[in-house]
Amino acid sequence: MAPAAGEGSAVQMAEDPPPADMTGTDENPDAPKAVGDVDEAPAVVAAPVVRTGYPIEASLRPITLPQNMSEVSIAPHAAVSPFTSAMALRARYGITPKVQLGVTYMLGGLFDDPATPTSDTVALHAGKAVGLDVTVMLQDWIGVQVGVPVYISPLAISISLGAPIKFRFGDKFALGGLDDLLNIRVKKFAPSFYNELQNATAANDDLVNTIKSDGELRVSVFGIYQHRPNFAILARTGIQMQDFATGKTDGCDGECLTTFIHAGFQFSPRRYLDLGLSIGFDDLSRGGSFGPAGFLAFRI
Repeated sequence: MAPAAGEGSAVQMAEDPPPADMTGTDENPDAPKAVGDVDEAPAVVAAPVVRTGYPIEASLRPITLPQNMSEVSIAPHAAVSPFTSAMALRARYGITPKVQLGVTYMLGGLFDDPATPTSDTVALHAGKAVGLDVTVMLQDWIGVQVGVPVYISPLAISISLGAPIKFRFGDKFALGGLDDLLNIRVKKFAPSFYNELQNATAANDDLVNTIKSDGELRVSVFGIYQHRPNFAILARTGIQMQDFATGKTDGCDGECLTTFIHAGFQFSPRRYLDLGLSIGFDDLSRGGSFGPAGFLAFRI
C-alpha cells in the first residue's frame, strides 16, 4: 500500500560498531569500567630547563670564569674620616673551565700623603701596586688561588693565598668566602690592592727603617640573596689581622686587629654587565671608616 499523503519514508537506523574487544581478553574483573569511561591521555612532563652560558644570577656563578671568557672590573671605595679613597682595576681570563688567570692594578687613591707629616692636604696619588694571580677550581664549591703582588717603588713583593669557597642553596642563596686569606711579605712589605694609603705608609716606613708588617691574615665570608635573576643583595663581613696580630694594638700602623662589614646590591642589566653599590665599615671600632663602595664589571 502506498504511504498516505504527508507521511515520510521509513528511516533505517545505523547499527552500533562492534566493541574493540570482541573476545573480552582485555576485561579486568577487579576494575570494571562504567559506561562512558574514557582513558585519559598520560600527562606530558616538561623537560627540565638546561642552563647554558655564564649565569646572570650572582648566586649561581662559578668560582672561575668559563674557558675563553674575559672580564674587566673596577672597584672604587672611600672612607669618610679622615677621608681616603682608592680604586683598583682587575682583569680575569678563563684559560680552561677550571683555571683562571687574573691581573690587578691599583689605579690610585685620594689621601693625605704620610711622607709629608706637616701637611694635611688630601691629594690624588697614582697607584704603584700590580700583581698576577692564578685560581684553580678543585670542586664546584672550592678552589685555590695563588698570587704575587708587587709594589713598584720601592720594590716590595709578597705572596697571596686564598681558598675561595661557594655553597649554593637552590637558585636564591649562596654563601662563601676565604678568597683573600693570606698576604705574606717576601721583600720589604706586603702590597695591598684595597688600600693605597696602607701601601704609601709602608713605603714611607721603609724609608725611615721602621718595623714593617710581615703581612696579614684576612678571614671573610659573604652571603648572596638573589631577589631577581638580575638583582642580588650582597653582604660580606670578617676580621683582618695586620702583621698576623691577635690584639688591637700590637705595634702596627693604626690598629692591628679590625672587624669589617659591608652590604649592598648588584644589578646586572645584561648578562655581560654588572653594576654594584655597597656601604659599610672597614673597621667597626672607628666610625670614620664608614663609606661607600662601587663595582663595575664587563665581560666578553
